[in-house]
Parts: sequence; C-alpha cells; structure tokens
Amino acid sequence: MKIPLNELYFDFLSEGSDLHSFRCSDNDLNEFLRDDALYYQQERLASTRLSYYHGTLVGYFTLVNDSIFADAITGEDGDRRFEARRYPAIKIARLATHDDYTGRGIGMHMVTKATSVVVKLSKYTGCRIITVDAKSGREPFYEQFGFKRARAKVQDTTPMYFDYHRYLKDISRLEPPISETE
Repeated sequence: MKIPLNELYFDFLSEGSDLHSFRCSDNDLNEFLRDDALYYQQERLASTRLSYYHGTLVGYFTLVNDSIFADAITGEDGDRRFEARRYPAIKIARLATHDDYTGRGIGMHMVTKATSVVVKLSKYTGCRIITVDAKSGREPFYEQFGFKRARAKVQDTTPMYFDYHRYLKDISRLEPPISETE
C-alpha cells in the first residue's frame, strides 16, 4: 500500500536522531547514515533529511552543492545565454528507503521533497539543475521525474540531471492564467 506524502514527516538529521533501526539493502547507504551523515552536516558539507512514517524512520536523503558542465546536458536544457562552463546545481547525494517500506512511494516522496527544497533555495542563490549519480539499475527511477542521463563518464554510477527550471516554465505554460476576479 502506497503511503501518502502528507503522512510522512521530514526532519533534519541531528545528534538526537535514532538511526539504529534504519536498514536498506545497500550497506554503503546504511554506513553513510550511521557513520558520516551527522559529521558532514555539522561541517556544512552536506544536509540530510530524515523521513518518518508514524514515528518510524523510513528513509533519508542528503543534498550537497554541485555543478554540471554545460556540455554534459542536452541542447534543449540549460540556457545558451549563460556563459559559464558549468551550471550551478544541487545534488541528491544519497537517497535510501528502509527495506520494510520499499515500493510504497517513499522514494518518490523524498525526490519530490528534495526538489521542493531546491526550488526554495534557488530563490536565494543561483541553481537551475538537480543532479544525481544513479546507482546501476536505478536510472529508470529517476527518469520518471524527468532526469536525463548526462554526457559524462563515471565508473560505478550514471550521472543524471534534471533542469527543473525548464520543467517549471513548461508547467506554467500549461496552467490557465488566473484572472484577478477569481
């Protein structure tokens, strides 16, 4: 059964966060959460949000600043008037769902929440692209959100990106304008 977004609670990782019950099939993701995430957050290297369902830790995602080479994205994305070689980006550096809750929509909700955070941050600092280094076989998960494979070479992951600014512009064109009398 899918879990509705409004039944999830998101909170920042803190010293008081109980992480011991969390487990996913990827030991690297488990170890990062338990051993490194808090230190990275305290040192302002990354920011981790925990996802709770009825008080149970069911997932987490970590965001970091990033950039992506302009020639790594397709011609329809980005802005050709932007003269820098790299676009400012925020990376979903880690994303994991508790093994007992996979297939219930939590991963989708965490990507939605991460995107919402990025959109809010972009009002304060330039950021147009969301990046992720998808683990092998996880590319279709990100593609359903509009992520595309970047033109870049990495050994163990697939670099992907999402030009959310273009997406927001396309959505605003589809929505009917609101009249001032409504």
